[in-house]
Amino acid sequence: LVGIAMIRVMGAIMTGIIMAGRTGAAFAAELGTMQVNEEIDALQTLGGSAMELLVLPRRIALALMMPLLTLYASLMGVLGGMFVSVTTFDIGVVEYLHRTREAVDIRHFVVGVINAAVYGILVAIAGCYHGIKCGRSSSAVGAAATSAVVSGILLIVIATAFLTVIYNVLGV
Repeated sequence: LVGIAMIRVMGAIMTGIIMAGRTGAAFAAELGTMQVNEEIDALQTLGGSAMELLVLPRRIALALMMPLLTLYASLMGVLGGMFVSVTTFDIGVVEYLHRTREAVDIRHFVVGVINAAVYGILVAIAGCYHGIKCGRSSSAVGAAATSAVVSGILLIVIATAFLTVIYNVLGV
């Protein structure tokens, strides 16, 4: 149960929430500061696209890194479950690993990686959106960072519900 839950859903959700708090806020603060300093206006005046040069690289980076971070978080969750099982429930390490390997299928990994990539894209979009739409004051940068975190977490919860329904319909 721990292996399936961590690899399929919980690793991606925990990583997504951490990344929303850390990276989503950083994206919003960085782009918000650029907005305050009128750097985005200067970029657009020179003919550059803020979406192509500032938003797209952040979105791609987070979409690529989230699955790797999720695999690490899932491994740590499974090892944490093993620690609790061995110390509290008197289950052997070999037995725990054998049962976990028996229960976890490749489709669980695929679901977890897909979830992680979707969450990464959503966190990046929330952070960049609030950063680009930031006002022209330092307090607006703080509000944008806070809004990016809240929006990122909310989008993760909503996406989890939609993805769960889709996986149910597909029988995955």
